[in-house]
Amino acid sequence: MKLRSFHLVAAPLCLALMAAGSAALAQPRTNAQAAPAGDIDQVRTTTTSLINLLIEQGVLTRARADVLLREIDAPAAPSAARQVAAGTAPAATPIRVPFIPEFVRKELKDELRAEIAAQGQREGWAGSGAVPNWVRGMQIDGDLRMRFQSDTFGDDNAPAINVTETNRTRSLSLLNTSENRQRLRVRARLGVTFTADEQWSAGLRLTTGNTTDPLSSNQTLGNFNNRYTTAFDRAYVRFTTGEQFNVVAGRFGNPWFGTDLMWANDLSFDGVAVQWAPRLWGNTRGFLTAAAVPIQEVELSSRDKWLFGVQAGLDFPGSGVVRSKIGLAYYEYRNILGKANVAGLNSSLNDFTAPAFAQKGNTLFNISVDPARPLLALASEYSIVNLTGTVAIEIPGRKQLTLTGDYVRNVGFDAASVSARTGENVSGEIDGYAFRVAFGDSSVNKRHDWQAFFGYKRVERDAVLDAFTDSDLRLGGTDTKGFVLGGSYGLGRNAVTTLRWLSGDSISGAPLSVDTLHLDMALRF
Repeated sequence: MKLRSFHLVAAPLCLALMAAGSAALAQPRTNAQAAPAGDIDQVRTTTTSLINLLIEQGVLTRARADVLLREIDAPAAPSAARQVAAGTAPAATPIRVPFIPEFVRKELKDELRAEIAAQGQREGWAGSGAVPNWVRGMQIDGDLRMRFQSDTFGDDNAPAINVTETNRTRSLSLLNTSENRQRLRVRARLGVTFTADEQWSAGLRLTTGNTTDPLSSNQTLGNFNNRYTTAFDRAYVRFTTGEQFNVVAGRFGNPWFGTDLMWANDLSFDGVAVQWAPRLWGNTRGFLTAAAVPIQEVELSSRDKWLFGVQAGLDFPGSGVVRSKIGLAYYEYRNILGKANVAGLNSSLNDFTAPAFAQKGNTLFNISVDPARPLLALASEYSIVNLTGTVAIEIPGRKQLTLTGDYVRNVGFDAASVSARTGENVSGEIDGYAFRVAFGDSSVNKRHDWQAFFGYKRVERDAVLDAFTDSDLRLGGTDTKGFVLGGSYGLGRNAVTTLRWLSGDSISGAPLSVDTLHLDMALRF
């Protein structure tokens, strides 16, 4: 009730007080002038009346009212403008800024950062909840390489059959063995890895190249400015348990430890691979890799072509000065052997036994019953034993000397069977070896890193399947001996230039010599 009476009485008085104050303030004056004394007295009288009325209503006590009345009667302090006008303004006081220690400032910043992070997480504009899990588990990598390539052919080179094109068109097609070539080539690869959790992941990779050559992702420039062909060369799912065991299925990179004597550097594999790398003693690890790789699925036959491989080895990290690794592998191709068509029966029944892709070098025979429509197939079985080893030695000055050796032997070759298929006496040329020496930085991935290297290779006619071995020395295939010499230099972070000179000759086949120069500029990300 008292509160209601206060509102009824105080409201008009407050309005009167505001009006009086406004009238007093409305009087014109300069900065050096004060408000008229009559106006100030009027405001004081009105305020005193209001306080007394509040006492009567019981809103204010007498003690509190006396304090307010004394404040009203006290003389007002001179304003800054009056002091300036009167010349009595005190001297300016210097402003002092307190010193805040570094650790206090750090604590303040940490508290502010934590508070902002907590607010962002609550409101959904920052924090782990703002980005989906599948995005945070995605990793993108790739590379782009520009290459100048020059191929110089020997003057006495003999013609060589283009096996892949001959089998495709069913008419004799030849490789270029005499006209020198200069080409600009580009290779672009873009890969994405999706990590679902600690055990499951998947990968995809797009690359330039074409779907008729499994060994190279190079795209030659000069096709009337037409677009490049791109294709997936990786598409896999991987299951991992700790650091010791993983299984990958789909299309994936080379799962075996080796060199390009057996497998071309850009080759990917279809199928399933299992890898186990147990810790044996100290830092030494063993490794065991087994894979089943479909080479060609045949619709009208149960004789699909397969590759089965198993490799075991040891990895010696050493003391940091010397590191080494050695692996022994066995690879067996199934249903890879050609089978001649029988005249008088279905003349195309065994056409599928011819390879869909080949380079050059392996012993072949014609399985077609029509001489005008040749179809070339492999005359030998391929069961290959492969021994690979590498040693890395740290050199003072943070350099490294790396020695690599590789040896293969095709134990599936049978001279009598091969000679019967070809109608000629064919001796067994079934061995191959390669070694490489590299000196410099272990990897070239930043400015002024460098590495020089030299390698020699000899791979006899039927030592390995020519379809999947190196495609650079003598432009690919077997029945090849020669060397590679070159070096790499870092131009910047993940920017590398490489110069290579490759010189290759035939071993026992028709004369064929090719010298190749590669000048590469590559960027990785």
